[in-house]
Amino acid sequence: MQPIAFCSRCRGMEVGWNKRYALHCLICRELVYKSFKSFVLVVASWLFIVAFPISTNIGFAKQTQPEQSAAPVQAGVANRTTTMPSAVKALESMLADYDVDRALRGRVAKAIVASSVKYDVDPRLIASILLVESRANPFAISGSEAIGLMQIHVPTWGAVAEEQGINLFKVEDNIDLGVQILKGYVSRFGLWDGVAHYSGVMPDGNDGSAEYVRKVQHIYKLAPSVKTAPLAASAALR
Repeated sequence: MQPIAFCSRCRGMEVGWNKRYALHCLICRELVYKSFKSFVLVVASWLFIVAFPISTNIGFAKQTQPEQSAAPVQAGVANRTTTMPSAVKALESMLADYDVDRALRGRVAKAIVASSVKYDVDPRLIASILLVESRANPFAISGSEAIGLMQIHVPTWGAVAEEQGINLFKVEDNIDLGVQILKGYVSRFGLWDGVAHYSGVMPDGNDGSAEYVRKVQHIYKLAPSVKTAPLAASAALR
């Protein structure tokens, strides 16, 4: 299968010798401009340091605090959302039961556990929805413009994905945004009504959402038990 790349500016495209991908590589700001800008910034900084050296004592005093305070809060959360071997193994077994590609199972399982800890959502539920949505195909694209493992609906969530710098074809990014969306629905409507809303339709029983929920519930009930540590304690299991 021809690899597919996703760019928030150029959107999905086939990788290889084709006009769209070639233009993406030559002129896309995300691929070229940002890298060039970073390179120019590094060179300018180096020239400035060479031309205007700073005394050692002052330099260390000024650099230490910004480096500590500038670290994103999200990085700390990512460090704590460490996947647990037993949980990952259980999910890999679950994915194997549904013939998910062996090469993907470990990566998908780890991403599910990390996002489940991060957003406090049952990893079995995430895996069940993922299997119903895409059968764990990271390159799945629906006729309604939903993309990836968790079938993120681009017309609805594309702006959020772009704002958060998310690549919808990347396993970890797609699952993380999907669980973030699911968490919002479950918090607002309750567990199974929240799942129904994740399917993109209202849970009135006449629009397909009831059948969607039944499919998720069927997989969920057959899934093995998956235990994850609370967010605050997960770092200790690293």
